[in-house]
Amino acid sequence: MKNIPLLGRQQLTTYRKISIASWDHPRDPSTYGSVDVPVEKVLSFLEERSKDVRITLTHFVAKAIANCLEKYPQLNHLLRLDQLYERARTDVFITTLVRGDEGKDLSGFVLRDTPKLSLEDVAELCSDRVDSLQQENDRAARREQKWIRALPTFLLRPMLRARDFVVHTLNLSAAKLGLARDRFGSVMISNIGALGIDQALIPLSPYSRCPLILGVGRVREAPVVRDGQVVVGRIATITFTYDHRYADGAHGAQIIRRFQKIFENPEAFSEIFDRAAPSKA
Repeated sequence: MKNIPLLGRQQLTTYRKISIASWDHPRDPSTYGSVDVPVEKVLSFLEERSKDVRITLTHFVAKAIANCLEKYPQLNHLLRLDQLYERARTDVFITTLVRGDEGKDLSGFVLRDTPKLSLEDVAELCSDRVDSLQQENDRAARREQKWIRALPTFLLRPMLRARDFVVHTLNLSAAKLGLARDRFGSVMISNIGALGIDQALIPLSPYSRCPLILGVGRVREAPVVRDGQVVVGRIATITFTYDHRYADGAHGAQIIRRFQKIFENPEAFSEIFDRAAPSKA
């Protein structure tokens, strides 16, 4: 059984082959970007839809970036055996701060086929997954945390590399070992704003092979230009870290431009926040 469902192999451009040959994964092909996005319209949009479940900016970002990857799938690939393979679906991983007996720790969960979920679905799933992690009911996450805590760092490093080789390079599922299949998905989101941070450039994680990470900064007041006048508005800084072996700056610019458009006028993109209609195939 495969660990990650994949479609056909991508035809590599000359520069893509040079990029793959130049860098091992990742040490360090990180490319960074950031954008300040207005949030007044987004917050109003979320308030209107927060009827049965509380919808946050993180949920909105998850749906927006998933749609961007569907529209421009150049970053939605898996790099294995020096070749890029398109992912069959768009999964979003959301990092979570977990409070336990040993203090605070970072964990997270993945939302499968995020473009097919409604904004309300995302909010409900996130609430359920966070509760599961906080109460240590996620068996796969609990088992993974257990063996990570048990191993000294000098043994953990080769274990992580071995796991990366099995589940990514060989693309074999480790579910029989109690490990979650395709743990990190297509893109990671970290809500650094919840920690009171305006912006941070988040490093790529070598063992995840996730080529895109978003940092969602704190919503804050700042001077903005409207109709030629400088006024006080509410903004958030979204940072992007992507793996240069997967895409060029032009590809990243396409995704960021669409991401900005969704933030600037969410009502115009309201259909992407609804549940996808079932396929007739």
